[in-house]
Amino acid sequence: MQPVRAWIARSPFALAVAVLTLGMLALIFVPIAAIFVKAIFPEGQPASDLWIATFGAPDLLAAARNTAFIALATTAIAVPIGVFFAWLVERTDARWGALSRLLPVIPLLLPPVALSIGWLFLADPRAGFLASPVLAALRAIGLDLDASSLAIQSWPGLVFLYVLFNVPHVYVVAAAAFSTLDPSLEEAARVFGKGRLACFAGVSVPAIRHAVGSSALLCVISSLGLYSIPALLGTAARIDVLSVYMYRLLHFAYPPRIGQAVILGFALVVLIGLIWLLQRRIAAQAGHAQIGGMGIRPNRIALGGWRWPARALLLVYVALTSVLPLAALFLVSLQPFWTPAIRPADLSWGNYADFAAEPQARASIMNSAVLAVLTTTVVVLVSGILAIHAKNLGGMREKSLGLATKIPSAIPHIVFAIGVLVVFGFAPFDLSGTWLILFLAYLAVYFPQASIAAESAVQQVGNQLVEASRVFGARPGRTFRTVQLPLILPGLAAGWALIFTLVVGELNAAAILSGPRNPVIGYLILSLFDNGTYSQLAALGSIIGVVSGITVSAALLFARPRFDQTARFGGN
Repeated sequence: MQPVRAWIARSPFALAVAVLTLGMLALIFVPIAAIFVKAIFPEGQPASDLWIATFGAPDLLAAARNTAFIALATTAIAVPIGVFFAWLVERTDARWGALSRLLPVIPLLLPPVALSIGWLFLADPRAGFLASPVLAALRAIGLDLDASSLAIQSWPGLVFLYVLFNVPHVYVVAAAAFSTLDPSLEEAARVFGKGRLACFAGVSVPAIRHAVGSSALLCVISSLGLYSIPALLGTAARIDVLSVYMYRLLHFAYPPRIGQAVILGFALVVLIGLIWLLQRRIAAQAGHAQIGGMGIRPNRIALGGWRWPARALLLVYVALTSVLPLAALFLVSLQPFWTPAIRPADLSWGNYADFAAEPQARASIMNSAVLAVLTTTVVVLVSGILAIHAKNLGGMREKSLGLATKIPSAIPHIVFAIGVLVVFGFAPFDLSGTWLILFLAYLAVYFPQASIAAESAVQQVGNQLVEASRVFGARPGRTFRTVQLPLILPGLAAGWALIFTLVVGELNAAAILSGPRNPVIGYLILSLFDNGTYSQLAALGSIIGVVSGITVSAALLFARPRFDQTARFGGN
């Protein structure tokens, strides 16, 4: 490898890679450092009165308590479900080939904001399409329940949607661990008479305890920073959470209380760091999972009569997270106003025509589309270059660079957006209210997902190809264009597709950084929701779902040869 490194060091391509590396690291760490500095020295010097005012606010305790409850409840429910689905697909005969691996991650193609709106139309107690039939069925069997008891705008409704959103992220982590797990322990347990569920709970899950801990950490992080679901549904139920609380500090207070928002963001970063250290400590004390070699092909556990019920369970989950919300969105988008009474004569494409005629709606959709394409293309291409560079470095430098690119995934997007606002929103950059500040924030917050996809693709390219290119006199830049990039392109395409869906419906960072001067879909969704124009809101949600589905399907068809290696990640 030393000749290869020396060859790279003498090339101008290495200089370009170094500039990209430093630029991405600066984009990641400068906003984080700004949060820390601004929180500790809000006015250039320690200011205890600002800290007292921040933590002494009367509504903060309720928001923090609600956030903690949602995070704990979501993690306690989503982690077992996601791990169980991963076990069904990877370790049992319930799978349907490649389709089974795709089913649990289909909800990743539907942004959480579209999921929230869809379930609002399904389970609102006054006009939900499912609320009235379910209540009628329950009353028919003697259960006379009040309509509000089934409202999605409630504690059970919020936890339900948080769980639906988090299960795919748990699944991709657990499925990766199960797919490489040495099957000898499971086979031994089966020989000694262990039942299927006993084998799952007593052997399979303990063997991937590291992955279970990591997925739990991901659930906590996403629950702490998620904005779209509590903003759209929690507010109606008078359930305040920290992400919505921080948004109000910046947009509903005059003057904006940036200092208090930064201090709360700093507190969340510290909290997540402590949780991460606790998770690492528990994982270290718990021992190591048994990982098998590349050539091991485990005998799948036969579920017998439970095989089809297990498959049906996966299909029900997909219906809850994708099919039903999208159907509700599309139906309401065709109505002149949201009503549970479906009259075919009233259905039309009027709401879509209104979008085409409204300048700000057109600007929001165009800005989001351009930002999604530009951000996704740049972040995926840069992550591919850096992944190849890291592989060439090897050793601790490769691990350090890989770790640095994953740091934004440990910070809620709404917190990171505050750091970006502090650094780039005011002098000397003055980017507040421009599309460029959104572009910079999106690059940083979605770089971890892009780097995971790129690293997975790069690992499939052997060093022999680079060596052969060197022997024939090709410089590193040409080697990247003609050898490495074509080989990793299918993997990058899969990463491009999944990140595109996250960016096009992004609401967490957009809630902080978007406004009338730089509207995006997230900003437009909030405006339509606040104004109560639900039919247009449904039309917008349908557009997001259809565009995401078509884009992802096309990209994944292109990436089909390497889908199994590159689809194992999620988004905020």
